[in-house]
Amino acid sequence: MNIKLFLILFLSFGISFAQMSVTDLQGNPLQDGGLYTYDTNDFEPAKLKYVIGNTSATDDINVLIEVVSFTNTDGTNCQLCVQPLCFFSINEGQSYPNNPITLSPGADNGPNDYFSNTNPGDGANYPIEYVLRFYTVDDNGNEVGSDLTVTYQYSPNVSTSSFSLKDLGVTLESTVISESLNFDTDNKVSLRIYDINAREISGYNANIGQHRYNLSNLSTGHYVVIFEDNSGRKTQVRIQKN
Repeated sequence: MNIKLFLILFLSFGISFAQMSVTDLQGNPLQDGGLYTYDTNDFEPAKLKYVIGNTSATDDINVLIEVVSFTNTDGTNCQLCVQPLCFFSINEGQSYPNNPITLSPGADNGPNDYFSNTNPGDGANYPIEYVLRFYTVDDNGNEVGSDLTVTYQYSPNVSTSSFSLKDLGVTLESTVISESLNFDTDNKVSLRIYDINAREISGYNANIGQHRYNLSNLSTGHYVVIFEDNSGRKTQVRIQKN
């Protein structure tokens, strides 16, 4: 009985540490170690939006966000929001808010939390990066459970918006796909597909003509496709895989 009781307590203790979830607004989990890159410092489109949730059915959780580090910035001209509070400058090594947010079982903090960089940089030193860590603490402020670390990156040099699909001679059938990415091209182009963590997951070289590029193996979610022609012109489009 003592062994069984110990195992039950041990398992319950372990489960209680696995209560925090951090997702995008569509419910897709943010990945630990994920890189989220933006080529704009305009406030709204530069927002990394997230929903902090408590997956426990029985216990409250206390959540904080640590600014682990930042690069090529001094921590000003940005905004970190953990409702109902927003911070317009941040410090390395500091956690926000000053007091953790407490989420009851099954609850989340709503869809209005985000981080956004509005710092344009100095024109030479890029990318601007922020490393943010989501973690939980007990009622005494001691860290418990698993954490989640993401990197937010602003790099104006990665912009591909100066050209359109039309400029490259590409006609895309739809940005919502189920089995394949269907397009016509008047020129030889290459395409690369990235997931939401900026990881390249697929590539394809297309000759002139019609193409049905099989993407049935991709998980449901959002992806970025970058097209490039032989002249080095690039453009990107976001697609949704159902």
